[in-house]
Amino acid sequence: MNKKWIILGGLLLSMNVAAQSTLWKNKAWECKISDKGTLEQIIFKSNQQNDTVPFFHKESNAGPRFYANLGKENRIAEWIPDGYRSYRATIDQVECRLTYKAWNGQPAVEITLVNKGNVPFQPVKAGLKLGIDTYMDKYPDWFGKYFPTLMKNEKTHFYGYLQTPSGHTLGVVSPQPIASWSVDYNLGYQDPAPHWFMGHRIESLNLDLMNALPLPAHNPQDLWQLKQGEAKTWTIAFVDINTPDEFEETIHKVAGIPMLRIGQTVYQPKETAVFEVLATAPVIQVTDDKGQSLSVSVKPKRDGVKEVSCQLPAAGLYSVKVTDGEKQAEGVLSAHTSWQWTLEQARKGALKYHQKATSHIESWYGFYSAFIAAKHFPEKTTDEALRQRFDYLFGLLHDPIKMEPLYHASRIQNTSGTISLLVDKYEAYGNVEDLTKASRLADWLINTWQRKDGAYVNHGTVYTSVIYVAKNILELVLVERELGMKDSRWKEIADRHYASAKRAIDQLVASQGDFETEGELTFEDGMISCSALQIGMLALMQTDEKERRHYTDAMLKILNSHDCLTQLRVPDARRRGGTMRYWEAQYDVQMLPNMFNSPHGWSGWRAYATYYAYLLTGEERWLQETYNAMGAFANLIDFRSGDLRWAFVVDPYLKVKQACSADTHVTADSLSFGNPHPELYDTREFVIGEQYVNMISDWQTVNTQDNDVHEVFKCMGEAMLTNAFVVEQPNGELKGYNCRITRQGNELKVTASEKQIVNLHCNLKHPFTVSFKGKSQPLKKDYLGWVFGGNGLYSQPLMK
Repeated sequence: MNKKWIILGGLLLSMNVAAQSTLWKNKAWECKISDKGTLEQIIFKSNQQNDTVPFFHKESNAGPRFYANLGKENRIAEWIPDGYRSYRATIDQVECRLTYKAWNGQPAVEITLVNKGNVPFQPVKAGLKLGIDTYMDKYPDWFGKYFPTLMKNEKTHFYGYLQTPSGHTLGVVSPQPIASWSVDYNLGYQDPAPHWFMGHRIESLNLDLMNALPLPAHNPQDLWQLKQGEAKTWTIAFVDINTPDEFEETIHKVAGIPMLRIGQTVYQPKETAVFEVLATAPVIQVTDDKGQSLSVSVKPKRDGVKEVSCQLPAAGLYSVKVTDGEKQAEGVLSAHTSWQWTLEQARKGALKYHQKATSHIESWYGFYSAFIAAKHFPEKTTDEALRQRFDYLFGLLHDPIKMEPLYHASRIQNTSGTISLLVDKYEAYGNVEDLTKASRLADWLINTWQRKDGAYVNHGTVYTSVIYVAKNILELVLVERELGMKDSRWKEIADRHYASAKRAIDQLVASQGDFETEGELTFEDGMISCSALQIGMLALMQTDEKERRHYTDAMLKILNSHDCLTQLRVPDARRRGGTMRYWEAQYDVQMLPNMFNSPHGWSGWRAYATYYAYLLTGEERWLQETYNAMGAFANLIDFRSGDLRWAFVVDPYLKVKQACSADTHVTADSLSFGNPHPELYDTREFVIGEQYVNMISDWQTVNTQDNDVHEVFKCMGEAMLTNAFVVEQPNGELKGYNCRITRQGNELKVTASEKQIVNLHCNLKHPFTVSFKGKSQPLKKDYLGWVFGGNGLYSQPLMK
C-alpha cells in the first residue's frame, strides 16, 4: 500500500491507497509494471495457453532494478519516474535510465548508463537485477518458478534462457555485449557462529552490464569502466520460447545474432563432428588447443542454417568461432580420452587425493573409481594400496561384530554407499566376505531406517533420494541373485533386499514429485535426479510389460522436470550435461560463496537416469544426453596431465575466498566429523570464472568432500566403459556410440572402440544380422535391447 496525503478541515491527513500497476500490452503479450517501476509479471499469449512469467513482488528482490557493487556490497537504487514508461536511478554519480519498449515484437527494456561524475566509474559489477522469480522453496509452487538454466556472454551480444520444471522457457537476449552475469543466493545457517554457510535457493539473476576483469576470453573485455561523460545503451528483450528445441532458431530470428546449435558435443578422436550454425553469411573457424585451425566443411541445410563438419584428430578441446558481419559466437567441442585411460587416471586420483574417514561418504567416494578400475584394468601396486586403505577406513567407521556404522548412523547414505562400494570390491577381487558385509549392512539399514510406507528415512525426513539408497541396495541384489542361482540362501537374501528397495521406490512414485531431501528444501537437483534414476532402474528390472511401463512413465515425468536444472543447450563440451548445482563448493573444496558447479560429481545422477531412459524407450535423445555428459565428465581429468579436477565452475566472474591451510588437529588417517567452515582456516581471496577447480584432499586433512567427483566415474563404469550402442535413426542412417559400424546389405559388423567394450545394445527399425567380437545374431525389426552381454540387469531384450 502507498500513502496518499489529503487536507481535511485544515489538517494534513494520510490514507492508504492501493498501489497502481500499469498494464502494457500487445496481441502477443502483456506486462504489468508496478508503481515502483519494476515488473510484476509478463503474460505471453498463445493458441494453446498463456505462459505467465512471475516476478518478485518483495521489494528487496523486485526488478528490473539498477544495482552496483563498488567493492564491498551491492547497492540498489530506487527508480524515479522519468516520462512515459521511463525511469531513472543513480548510484555513485552514474545515472541509469530505463524505458519499457517493444523491440522486434518482444517486451524489452532499454537501459542507458551515463557517468555524470568527475572520475571514471570502475565497479566490480554494475547492471540489472532482473527480478524474475527464481525462488524455489516449496512444492508445488516451484513448478512455476524460473530457474536460470543458461546465460551466455559473447563479445558482441548476450543470450540465455530460464526454464520452469513444468517446461516453460523464457529467452533473454541483448544485441549489445553484456560484460557478465551473476546470481544472488540466500544465506543458509551459521556453523559455527558467526561463520555463514550459503543456502540452497536463488534470490536474483543479474545481468552485469559492466564488470571488472578478468573475464573469460569470449566475454567482452572493454566493459570494465565508464569514463567521465560517457554513456552506453543496451536493449534487453524477453522472448517466449515455444519448446526448448526451438530456442536457437527463435533467438536468431528475434535478435539477428549468430547461434550455434550443437546436438552432440563430444566425439572419439578421429571422428567427424557435425553441428549447425544459424547465421546469414558466417565465417566459421575450428581450432585445437594450440590454436591450429582444422579443415572445415560447410554446406547449406536450409534457409539461414549451415551444417558444419570437421574431424577432431586427437583427444582434447576444440574452439569454434563464428563471425557473421559484426557479430561473433563461440563454442567448444571435445574429443574424449579413452574410457580406459579416464578410469585409470581416476584411480590414481583416488590415491593422490586422500580417502578419509569422516561423517560424509563423499570423503571416501574415490574407492568407486579404485574398484571399477581394478576389476577391468588391474594394476597390482596401486590396487593393493587402495584396497588396504578401504579396509583401514572401513574398520574405523564400523562395528565389525554388529556390522553397523559406529558414527552418524542416521546418515543412511553413508551406509548405502558403502554397501555399493563393497559390491564393487567383491566384483574386483572376488572375496565373498565383502558381499557378506554388504548384505549385513543392508539388513541393518532396512531394519533401522525403513518406514512402514517403504521410505528410507533419516529420523523424520525421507532420505531415499539422498544420493540413491534404493539403487545401492538394488546393486547388491543383482550380485546376490547371481550367487542365488547356485545357493538358495543368497536367493532368499536377494528377494528380501529387492522387496525392501521396491517398497522404497514405490513410495517415491506415490509422492508425485513431492519429495524430501537433506538440507534446505528446494527443487533440488539430486532429489529429483536420484528419484528418477531409482524408478528407472526398477523399471529395467521388471519382466512384466505393464509394470515396466508404469515405472517408465513415472520416471520420465520426473526426468523431464529436471531439464531446467541441466545444461542441455550450452554449446560447450566442458559443460554439456552438467547439472546446475551451486552450494557444494563450501563443503567440497572450502570455497565461498555459492557458484554453479557443473559438471560436479552429482551431475552423474542425471546421467544414470538418462541412460536408463534410453534403455527403456529407445529415444536417442537420452543416449546422446548420456554420451555428452560422459564427455564432460571425462574432461574433469586434464587430458594433458591426467590430473583429476573437482568440478567446472560456470559463473563468468567470482571473487572467491578459499581455505589455504591444513587443519593441524587431525591427519588424513584420523576420524573427522562435520563440515569445517572455510573461514576457520587461513584463507586467500582471488577471482575465478568459467574454469576447472582443483581438488584439495591431497593437502587438507580435515573432512572435505571433493572426492564426490568420483560419482561421475562410477556412472561411466556402468553406462559407457564396457558398452557399445547401435542406433538406426529415423532417416535410416546407422549411428554407433563407442563403436564403428560396417554395413553390407542387411548385415552389420560392429567393431568396439576399446578392448573392454564387451556389451552391445541395438536399437533397430529393420531386421539385421549383427556381428560383434566374432559372434553373430539375427535380429527382427523394431529390436530394442542388448544383443551381447548387458551386465545382467539389462539382459532381457525390450521390444518397441
